[in-house]
Order: sequence, then C-alpha cells, then structure tokens
Amino acid sequence: MFKKRYTSSYETDMKKTIGKKLKKRRLQLGFTQSKVGNAVNVTFQQIQKYEKGTNGMSAFMVKRIAHTLDIPRYKVGYLIYKFNYGFKSKTQRNESRIQNSKTS
Repeated sequence: MFKKRYTSSYETDMKKTIGKKLKKRRLQLGFTQSKVGNAVNVTFQQIQKYEKGTNGMSAFMVKRIAHTLDIPRYKVGYLIYKFNYGFKSKTQRNESRIQNSKTS
C-alpha cells in the first residue's frame, strides 16, 4: 500500500518559489515549456510540474535547467535565495558555541 510522504510547508514553499523564478526566466527568454523540456530531456508536463511546485528538482536538474535558461553558475543560488535566511553563518555558529561553553 502507498504511504503518503510528509512534506513540510518549508519544502512546499521552496518548490513553488523556485518554480516561479524558473517560469519568469523562461518567459523572459521567450521559451516554451516544450523547448526547455527538450533541452533537458524531460517532457513539457514535467517542466509544468516544476514551475507549479508540484514536483521538486534534483540539484542536477536545477543545473541543467539553469544552463538552458542562460543563468550563470554564480547566480544559480538566486533560485533558492529566499530560503537562506534560516541558516546561521559559520561565525554566528562559533559565537553561539563559545557562549554555550561559558555557561556550562
């Protein structure tokens, strides 16, 4: 029997945001879903699912689609920029470790 996989709202929001950004870039370039799908060897339906946020993408697929949409390597991170706010920098992590060790 099929067991439904739990997805967090964070994961769902991330897929939708990435999809919106991909669609916006695709439309800027005047590409169709079929054209992008052919370039990365998937169907236009799969591209449609990525854009709607129904399906998530592997890192490899993000790289392939970014290349097709002429997104430079150093800007691929803009696809997931909104979701970097929750992570602490290395300096912040080290400072919190030092404070925790002083209180112990």
